[in-house]
Amino acid sequence: MKSKVRLLAVTGSQRTSGNCYLLAKRILGSIEADYEIIQLAQKEIEFCDLCGKCMKNDCALRDDLCQIFEKMRRADGIVFVIPQYIFFPSKFLCFLERLRNIGHFRTHMGYKRTFTNPEYRLFSEKKPFCVFTISDSEKIEEDLKAVTEHIEGLGLRLILHDLPPFFGVNVHCGEDKGEVLEDERGIGECERLIRKLVDSIKRRSEKSGVQTDA
Repeated sequence: MKSKVRLLAVTGSQRTSGNCYLLAKRILGSIEADYEIIQLAQKEIEFCDLCGKCMKNDCALRDDLCQIFEKMRRADGIVFVIPQYIFFPSKFLCFLERLRNIGHFRTHMGYKRTFTNPEYRLFSEKKPFCVFTISDSEKIEEDLKAVTEHIEGLGLRLILHDLPPFFGVNVHCGEDKGEVLEDERGIGECERLIRKLVDSIKRRSEKSGVQTDA
């Protein structure tokens, strides 16, 4: 039985239903896939307190992180849509830090540098992901490279774009809500990259014998 590709989009903006959400909805609406958009602006994400309890159990902090993590595990691919402020939003960086710390504590069983549980992986396979940024700056490449390296550190696999800055696609936008939809060239490149993401999922599924109708 055929099934659609399941994508999860995480928007890192600290504003609800703004340009990141509008861009995610536009991009995901351009493909045949089941998808969900999670806006971190609507979620409670606390700072890690390094208690170490996640070595053997779920994170002890009672917020929305574990629920989002589980949805990431179930998705076939993940899309990150992030605005560039001076760097990237603090809540999004906190979100990445929490996930990276879970991986670290379960692999090293504490603060050690020695791998005591080297087989542990946050995700059972190198799930593909792609990144879209929103910025009014032309100089996004270094920041985009830095954030994609952090995401790759979770055990995910980056789908590169064919054009600079390669690590993802930047859509030019100011502060006004809806302005992101005016950059048709940028949106077109986003749609190209998301199709590349879906194609990579489809090829992997065909190799494993699971069909999709994406």
